[in-house]
Amino acid sequence: MEFSKINKNHLAIVTVYWIGFSIGTISHIIDIATMGFLGYSFAPLPFNIFWTLLVVFDPLVILFFFLRFQYAISLAVIIMIFDISINLVYGFITKNNPILFGLITQIPFGCFVFMTANYLFPYQSIKDFLYPKCN
Repeated sequence: MEFSKINKNHLAIVTVYWIGFSIGTISHIIDIATMGFLGYSFAPLPFNIFWTLLVVFDPLVILFFFLRFQYAISLAVIIMIFDISINLVYGFITKNNPILFGLITQIPFGCFVFMTANYLFPYQSIKDFLYPKCN
């Protein structure tokens, strides 16, 4: 496979996914390192568990891009639906400014995931997506 044959637009799309879920992974690793496992003790236990589990689910999206392409897309959509919803609800109810501030980047990234998912989903693998066959 030659790099020159990669569809550059497709590469840009998956790169945005990789960057977004890498930032999520790093953020949750830092949170666990500084606050401990299930360290979001300021929040209700279900939210605490969800935010902690993102340290597993965010990198799983990246891994699935290489192993199970369609699973990556599905998991990305599910994560973003729950993450944005939980952060919006918790942020507005508690007026938690750091969580609300995080939504400044989370919502646009979530919209990107939502808008590209249907386009990505028909491809069976990262190879098929990056090297689409010309008809």
